[in-house]
Amino acid sequence: MRRASFGSGIAGGLRFPVRPGLSCVDTPVYWLPSRETSSLVLDSLPSVLPAEGNLVDLLRAADTRVNADGTWFRCDIGDGRSLHLLRLAGVEEHGPLAIVIPLDADGLDRIEAATRLLCFLMRRSVPPDRRLTERQRQRARQMLQAIDGRMSGASYRDIARAIYGADRVRDEPWKTSALRDAVMGFVRDARAMIGGGYRRLLRRRRRK
Repeated sequence: MRRASFGSGIAGGLRFPVRPGLSCVDTPVYWLPSRETSSLVLDSLPSVLPAEGNLVDLLRAADTRVNADGTWFRCDIGDGRSLHLLRLAGVEEHGPLAIVIPLDADGLDRIEAATRLLCFLMRRSVPPDRRLTERQRQRARQMLQAIDGRMSGASYRDIARAIYGADRVRDEPWKTSALRDAVMGFVRDARAMIGGGYRRLLRRRRRK
């Protein structure tokens, strides 16, 4: 299971995970914390820790959903960014909370997500999500542009013109052009991403 299922839409007597009438842009998707390292799990604060100063009252939930795991909601942290949170089932809504950080290889990613949440709640500057570098973000955009063009029937040369500009493509012999190889690589990697490789974007690359 990759995403949390809520059964919030019914059409034709059938129950769907989301309302069928919503577009993919408008449909809220909550990734399971086991898959998405910036999806944070909230539990009751252990009694050995001080409840004074707990920031639970500053949390503003959006797109709240409930299932057997608990209450899922989104916290907007500014600049179009948001964090997905899961308050475990049985945890008091307004009681003091703690963030669960497992002792595993993804712990540092989760700590960074927790830092972003705490900085937002404390009205401090929120650091960026560093799981993807700016170069990786740019390449992902180019991959999406390339596969979208290819699936719409565009040639590799047409895609290269759209990404790099017609002048640059015209200045190089196409069959031996590095731009041709780059565009073919974008399409190849985008197909792998569509086939399930997108999950790599949810975790930071780690040394083997």
